[in-house]
Amino acid sequence: MDPDVAVEAFGESAQLALLDQLPEMIIVIDDATRIRWCNRTTLDLLGYAAEEIIGAGVFDFVHPDDLNYMLASWEKRGDHPGEPGLIVQGRCRNRDGSWRAAEVIGLSMFEDERVNAMVVTARDLAHQAALADSPARLRSLVDRTTDVLLLLDVDGLFVYANRRLTALLGFDNDRVIGDKWTDILDPDDFWPAVGWFDQLVSAGDGATSRVQVRVVGPRGVRLEVELHGTNQVGDPLINGIIVSVRDIGEIKNMQRILEERNDRLAHAATHDPLTGLLNRSAFVGAVDEAITHRREAATTADGADAGDIVVLFCDLDDFKDVNDSHGHQIGDRVLEEIAARLSSTVRVSDVLARYGGDEFTVLLGEDAPVPVVSALVARLTSALTEPLLIGGITTGVGVSIGVSRLPIAEADVDTLLSEADASMYERKRARREA
Repeated sequence: MDPDVAVEAFGESAQLALLDQLPEMIIVIDDATRIRWCNRTTLDLLGYAAEEIIGAGVFDFVHPDDLNYMLASWEKRGDHPGEPGLIVQGRCRNRDGSWRAAEVIGLSMFEDERVNAMVVTARDLAHQAALADSPARLRSLVDRTTDVLLLLDVDGLFVYANRRLTALLGFDNDRVIGDKWTDILDPDDFWPAVGWFDQLVSAGDGATSRVQVRVVGPRGVRLEVELHGTNQVGDPLINGIIVSVRDIGEIKNMQRILEERNDRLAHAATHDPLTGLLNRSAFVGAVDEAITHRREAATTADGADAGDIVVLFCDLDDFKDVNDSHGHQIGDRVLEEIAARLSSTVRVSDVLARYGGDEFTVLLGEDAPVPVVSALVARLTSALTEPLLIGGITTGVGVSIGVSRLPIAEADVDTLLSEADASMYERKRARREA
């Protein structure tokens, strides 16, 4: 059915009767802010006769403390014809002089020739009137929140602070009014916090932002907090920056505990528990990464020679005899001492690992010409074959060191390790036959 036909069939009187029965107040206002029409619900709730309202200025019925807020809302609706505004709360005057809390939403229809007015719908909040009409009760609620609540002006001065500021940090919430908000900051966080605040002010009305800083109270109380700021400079009732301050000390402490645990788990997954050196899987990963990195470096160097990649495979001789003669506890101490000697002998650029059992591996850094590798093998052999004094027992082991060297273009992990292992066994066999 055609909508116009449907409206005509329903009848104008029926339409008005329907509007009069709605539970919400409906008010039609002209461009001079005078009331042109209202439904019966408006008259019944507020107690007025129609002639007392029609033609009167709508803002004559608004609580003085809500007037600027409602005026700002009116202007915003006028700038956005055809768009319903945000729901706002205010107080309107009953005929007996009392105030009624209402939830209001406006729709500008000045562009519609059939209406040419602002249409306002207001929902009665009588069940919340005690709260809306009681500043003391509102403040009591705000003071008992778990967060510090601050209102700052654009210069960063306290306009308001709830009592949680006193409970949490020890500042007198009433006496800080007019002081700089930066007075509560840890000096080390001063500039990051100031930068955060300045950006929030510059971002304009409605902007929100978070930052984590430390705050310090007058008695030395120091807390880690999260600041959640909202720019409400454009709201005439607020005209400032709302900042909620939440103590996140327990959360941060839990994060640190989890990070430390994760670090320990990550370390355990990649390191040998006895010697603290890299384990086999981590070493294989390090070799593979070195191959990839050096190949990429060679590509960016316009084909320049990337050199060779060198791996040493060290196997202790006679270590089984140490375990059989002195027990596994002494054997573990020997492995720890061998690891320490290896660590102090290899270069900083080299990667050292306990490959397994009494086997150790070394990935040499990029500067590994043959003379350098030969000298390093000689130093390692000398260091590892020195006598060991463990728990009053003098013992010792030998070492066989195999070397594998491959051009970076041809290198792969398996070939490097297998050739180093084969070279080590060849040296071990030659020593036995000598």
